[in-house]
Amino acid sequence: MTNTTQTPPRRALVLGCGGVAGGAWSIAALHHLEQQLNWDARDADILIGTSAGAVLATLLGSGVSVAQLLACQQGTSQQCRWDHDHDTGGALPPLPGASLTGARLVLKGLRGEVSPLTAFCGLLPRGQFNMAPFRRLINDATAGADWVAHPATWIMAVDTTTGKRVPFGKGGTPQASIADAVCASYGVPFWCPPVSLGNRSYIDGGVASPTSADLLVDSAVDEVIILAPMASRQPDKPRSPLAAIERRVRRYMTGIVDQEVSKLEKAGKRVIRLEPNADDLQAFGFNMMDPTRRRQVLDTALMTTAVTVQNAF
Repeated sequence: MTNTTQTPPRRALVLGCGGVAGGAWSIAALHHLEQQLNWDARDADILIGTSAGAVLATLLGSGVSVAQLLACQQGTSQQCRWDHDHDTGGALPPLPGASLTGARLVLKGLRGEVSPLTAFCGLLPRGQFNMAPFRRLINDATAGADWVAHPATWIMAVDTTTGKRVPFGKGGTPQASIADAVCASYGVPFWCPPVSLGNRSYIDGGVASPTSADLLVDSAVDEVIILAPMASRQPDKPRSPLAAIERRVRRYMTGIVDQEVSKLEKAGKRVIRLEPNADDLQAFGFNMMDPTRRRQVLDTALMTTAVTVQNAF
């Protein structure tokens, strides 16, 4: 008798950067993704998170369900330890510090060793947002452990000395607590401070790549699911000059994701790529860090990502 039971694919889940709005959009997309696949995102063989995606990867890796994340976003959970209106610091950053985020990144940019975006971010003043709410959230989710329970959770940051991406939690990378890794990954230049570990400092992994999905090229996974809130192949045409600037940055990041997807597919991986459409971009506006737009982004994404996810399969 033939055994027709199929072995489930080894799956990686990549959660990209995107600030407050990107986090809300990603949770809506995860909700529909789980329904489409009849799958629990916590069962991903590898979790990769960048910036806001690092927070989500850490929560999933600590056992928090997508249903709980969504209930927290919707304000229907009694277990939510996060104040969406205040813990991210509001729509504008605090006054920056006098020093630069990463002066060596600027020099590397002039020599062509890092991308123009990475070099520009190094030129920005050091952010001074108090990351204590993020540390409380992470320490609560992990019960104070040094790392999450999931054995393969990679948290992406950028070394301000070398300009290279650092996947904390992956073998061969510097040791860091999960709280330090997440704060480094969320170290948005001009907004949040770099995290110092030893004689190095680390900032938001999104200054080099919105997803870092290409780190999976040589991995043993068969399928890579990418949620990329800072990319979009369905751009809108905003009238606002500030939104137009945001869309230019978004086009640049979309190009990076294009390259990473191409590498994965050439390596034989099946790639499911999810990103915002024009309706989502309208909900985003131009400031992905603005908590006042979070609920609008979530409600829009709960409608749009249902179709986006369905079309991806």
